[in-house]
Amino acid sequence: MVNVERISISFPKFLLKEIDKIVKKKGYSSRSELIRDAVRKYVLENNPLNKNENVSGIIIVVYNPTKEAMEKMSKLYFEYNGIIKSINQAYVVTSCGKHAKVEIFIVEGHSEDISKFYESIGKINGKIYDKIIIF
Repeated sequence: MVNVERISISFPKFLLKEIDKIVKKKGYSSRSELIRDAVRKYVLENNPLNKNENVSGIIIVVYNPTKEAMEKMSKLYFEYNGIIKSINQAYVVTSCGKHAKVEIFIVEGHSEDISKFYESIGKINGKIYDKIIIF
């Protein structure tokens, strides 16, 4: 393992029981391995978009598939096609019974362009959920 430093973390008993269940279910070799994995994911998901840097990432958006929203998304595809490497789309029914469209974008390019694309997606009328992960 790469230059590891030991730290001490305290958890309530109920949380340790949940951690132990996940360790067993997912096949982690130890609590430490699970916690390292969780922290890596947290760091990736909260990695800021630094200015003047090329980055890669995933953008997820879920929205009500109205004509207006789909036309706006279509315009964004063309406007940001230079950074969009892949798009995956699906229609789903949400847990409350509403129809929604899910779009997942793999993006790569200048961080400012990716940030502008993500901000534009966030303004879609009928948006239910959005998330960006930069790596």
